[in-house]
Amino acid sequence: MNILKNVLVPAAFLVAASSVYAADVVDLGELNAGINTYTGTVAANTTFSTDYTFSLADVSSGIFSLSQLPLSNGGISVLDFSSLTFNLYSSADTWLAGSVAGGEFTFNSLAAGDYYITVAGTSSGVAGGIYSGAINVAAVPEPSSVAMLMIGFAALGAVARRRRNKL
Repeated sequence: MNILKNVLVPAAFLVAASSVYAADVVDLGELNAGINTYTGTVAANTTFSTDYTFSLADVSSGIFSLSQLPLSNGGISVLDFSSLTFNLYSSADTWLAGSVAGGEFTFNSLAAGDYYITVAGTSSGVAGGIYSGAINVAAVPEPSSVAMLMIGFAALGAVARRRRNKL
């Protein structure tokens, strides 16, 4: 019986301690233009950190946001967080921006490459917490594309002027 106490009690504490801090990595893949979403569910009374990795194929602008989805019933907080933050990092672990839940940050020109968002916090609802985030990506036109567009407009203008002069 003494052996059971010596083995089971430490094992129980180890399991309980490992559920207090959970670190996960979720790969979102290569993001396309438009709205890309991510969500997370966290168990009750849990401190957590989740990394959402993604890549951008081209230079892009982006709006990053995170919202918690609280739920209460009869004055009891069922799903909620006592703290919830998110931060954007480059693949070289360089911090680029951060905010609390309910906030957002914008970049006008992110280089092509790999990035990750870390969502971290502590759930305080009796059933845990739920959060939802969005990454709105838009391609930034390259200077050569803008130059080609201007040359096209100039050519159209020249053709229209030539037709008007013939009449």
